[in-house]
Amino acid sequence: MITPFGLRHIWLMRELQGVSTAVDRKSALLEEPAAPLRAAVRGYFFRPTAGVFTYVLRDSAHDPRLCGFVQARALRPAGPWAGRKPGPALNVVHIAPVLDSSEDAATVWYRLLLHLCIAAGEQRVQRLFARLPEDSPAEDVFRQASFAAYCHERIFWRPPRSPEGETRDTATAGQSSPRMHPVQSKDHWNLQRLWAKATPHLVLHAEGSNEPHGNSPPFDVERGHVWCNRDGEIQGYLPILFKPRGVWLRLLVHPDAGDCAAEMLDHGLAVLGDYPPRPLYCAVREYEGGVQGVLEERGFTHIETHSLLVKHTTVRVREPRRQLVPSLEKRAEIAPTVSRSEAGEV
Repeated sequence: MITPFGLRHIWLMRELQGVSTAVDRKSALLEEPAAPLRAAVRGYFFRPTAGVFTYVLRDSAHDPRLCGFVQARALRPAGPWAGRKPGPALNVVHIAPVLDSSEDAATVWYRLLLHLCIAAGEQRVQRLFARLPEDSPAEDVFRQASFAAYCHERIFWRPPRSPEGETRDTATAGQSSPRMHPVQSKDHWNLQRLWAKATPHLVLHAEGSNEPHGNSPPFDVERGHVWCNRDGEIQGYLPILFKPRGVWLRLLVHPDAGDCAAEMLDHGLAVLGDYPPRPLYCAVREYEGGVQGVLEERGFTHIETHSLLVKHTTVRVREPRRQLVPSLEKRAEIAPTVSRSEAGEV
């Protein structure tokens, strides 16, 4: 039986979180390991604001092989899109037990994911996302639960710069660009247009960004910089996400301005030079050509490839109750005819 997390599940989750899988690879790279139990308790007491959804599977016979949990977190944009209401979406972050723990683990995952999809739909959540290592056993189970891979993303990594004493050349330290400036409120509309131009329709549809007045680019960033051409048009965007264990970068470039990627990255490296050293990660999607060489020239190394998966849920629609109103039924009536004599005819 699968139910939402309750206080009666504390001991079971304490045992299971030690053998859980961190599904979201991005969070695993950037954030300190989070205890799923703590997040579940927070979601239980602060459900409207915590944005954490946890479901627990525990069979009637208390068979440990058929016990597990799945946990998802609401996606909330920050940075230039903070305050704008996005379409409802959840990101799967933890699931237990690990797949190789038993022969029944894949079945547990499958049941939990199906239940999560149904429960999310009832909560008016439109999309579920997951970020998994490419071609992993986990991806196979998610695909069986009707998740679909809509994009692949290569992750490049550069270690923290050495402390003082290292020669800071342009390739490693970067260089500020006069064509770049921090994102301002007036840039939001142009950034939306840039996102639509630089992103394939399949990805826009999967992430909900191709609908009129729909989602904004799903960049949960705190700081971002834009690159403008000589006419002042925004043709590049560099979001910078600061996390405890590293910094996450993206290079969003207009198809007609591919040569600005190097200038954008150098500017970002110069900006990061004012902050304490941290590992740098840069995500490059499969349709973003020309970025990999720029990263490698500046000391980045490819470390892994992620599959981005999405599940579109079915939302239950409440139809207004129709009230029956009695109406008069029209019946055929006999119409009197007028005789010729009455009409004055001879």
